Amino acid sequence: MLRLLPILLLLTGCGVLEGFDPELDAIGKQVVADWKQRPDVAAAQFEYTHGLDAGDSLRLEVMLKAEEITGPVVDEVVEVARRDCWRGTWKSCSASYVVYTTADPPYADKPDSGKPVRNGRLDLPPELETSYGPRPTRPSK
Repeated sequence: MLRLLPILLLLTGCGVLEGFDPELDAIGKQVVADWKQRPDVAAAQFEYTHGLDAGDSLRLEVMLKAEEITGPVVDEVVEVARRDCWRGTWKSCSASYVVYTTADPPYADKPDSGKPVRNGRLDLPPELETSYGPRPTRPSK
């Protein structure tokens, strides 16, 4: 009976795809693609979490080359994510970001490694419309 439990859960709607939002997933992919085009970026990735208990959220991570770390560069990298979230969906993006450096990368086996250069939540104030145009509108049903 225990072997059938995962199948039963999938059939009853408690599956992994519950609450999956393709727009938010696409935003994560777009941010990572845009970051990877920058010469100061060593690596980038995102994690899209969704589900009945998890809600919807994006965690965007970028690692900058140590020799490229400056305040303006970090600002630009964060602004790329903000722009992509603004343009990507009419919904709340619910995105957080973390900026690391190659001088102190995070290692899974070293708990104190990888102190972020900057981290936070992406805010999307209405003033962004001046820079990036109007956000997508909610589709009518």
